[in-house]
Amino acid sequence: MQKSKAIVIYSRCSELTGKNDDVINLSSLDLSSKLTPLFATNVFKTDDWYIFCMHISDGGVNGRMSCDEKDILSLCDEAGESSDKDMISQFQGEGQLFSNIVGYEDIKKLFYLSLYSKERPVHILLVGPPASAKTLFMLECMKLERSYFTLGSHSTKSGMIEYLFEKRPRYLIIDEIEHMPMKDQTALLSLMETGIIAETKFQKARNTQLKTWVFATSNATERMLTPLLSRFLVLYFKPYKYGSFKEVTVHLLCHGEGIAQDIAEEVADIVWTKLKSRDIRDCVKIANLAKTKEDVKWVVETMRNYSRKSK
Repeated sequence: MQKSKAIVIYSRCSELTGKNDDVINLSSLDLSSKLTPLFATNVFKTDDWYIFCMHISDGGVNGRMSCDEKDILSLCDEAGESSDKDMISQFQGEGQLFSNIVGYEDIKKLFYLSLYSKERPVHILLVGPPASAKTLFMLECMKLERSYFTLGSHSTKSGMIEYLFEKRPRYLIIDEIEHMPMKDQTALLSLMETGIIAETKFQKARNTQLKTWVFATSNATERMLTPLLSRFLVLYFKPYKYGSFKEVTVHLLCHGEGIAQDIAEEVADIVWTKLKSRDIRDCVKIANLAKTKEDVKWVVETMRNYSRKSK
């Protein structure tokens, strides 16, 4: 009876071998305690999953009589989705995801609902001035497995598509998406609407399908394509007031950066009053330079002396 190739199982790489080969022979692995395959031949590695392919007779496995690249990628995505949900549940249970962000409990819940969406990804765009928690949400999303972070100004259509084809990220995180050139924004349209990525290069065409969530920030939306904007759930943030700014800064510096409480409070106060800045990223930079309160004052004074306004 003629044999045909079929995909039969997938598993975490760490459970099997430390090898990084794209294709390895099953005979090199001790799988007796993990699998019971018949006439196994190869293992295909995609990201951090192994896809087991074997030659079988009569009937296939679970009705599958043959496999191709789409089958492999589809099973890999299914495996990754199961793992992602386990990890998200763990993050939520332990309070780790978004733990560095004070307040915004309703926004955190929306992110969790998006991450748990089953049928299709719900993409989220956070819009507001620099003095808000937009970027903090993006940095927290980087804790998710298979996430890819990029700045809108550093993205290119060819570079992003190449990464999507090769790495197949589950979460695409874009900070300041409004700085992404218009021609590059079009690369996201099909991905966000249908999950399909297509490219024609050197008279060769390729396409693939992904299930990818896009989380992004923007200071404004005027420079964004209207079709792209319509694919997001858009949330508008207001700038921090002093009380919220200090609370968030102290929490982030103490818990996220390991800065002493008194130094964190000094940084928040002096950045707000002396630098007239509402950007928490300024606080992080200064706090990591300073060892004492005097250091904080000196760093801020130096920044003021060499700022554009001092000229």
